[in-house]
Amino acid sequence: MNSIISWVGGKKALRDMIYLRMPKEFGRYVEVFGGGGWVLFGRPPDTAMEVYNDFNSDLANLFRCVRDRPFALLKELNFFPLNGRDEFNVLKKYLEKEEFTNEYLQEELDIAQRVLIEPQFEEIKAILLENAQMNEVKRAAAFYRLIRLSYGSGCTSYGCQPFDIRKTFHLLWQGSRRLKDTVIENKDFEALIKQYDRRQNRGRF
Repeated sequence: MNSIISWVGGKKALRDMIYLRMPKEFGRYVEVFGGGGWVLFGRPPDTAMEVYNDFNSDLANLFRCVRDRPFALLKELNFFPLNGRDEFNVLKKYLEKEEFTNEYLQEELDIAQRVLIEPQFEEIKAILLENAQMNEVKRAAAFYRLIRLSYGSGCTSYGCQPFDIRKTFHLLWQGSRRLKDTVIENKDFEALIKQYDRRQNRGRF
């Protein structure tokens, strides 16, 4: 299948040649610089462990939301009625200025656990966790739409062509099923290689 997105430096045109150079058998497949994931999506699912990684936190978050929360993502995408340069600028501004971190989530949970009785804490915990997840979904939806509206999928300038995002919904659903057993990482390549390319881990590619 094709990737759910186009991406700068994507391997769509090269993936057939890449497949020819891959070993016939391996137990672990790791995409260190995942990008649009064209090589991964083009592979038929098999028994090999799959790891997708990209240092871009928006890419990693998008892939996680596609894998884990496809319904919420599709619902969020359908909330955007506009389609043009103004919307592109709004989305770009959101992604540039909105902090994308849940670093305070654990602190909030710890405080709530100390000051609330158990039933109250469980209720507040559920709300905090749901809000954190929805922030990830909202950002994934904004990023996905920005890719689709930008020139060359570069996310820097408007592509000048209106685009009906609903035409891509089937790709997201297919992508969710394809990624269901894929580990998704957001790490520097050196840290990822140290984690997955150990001597005892034979059969990795």
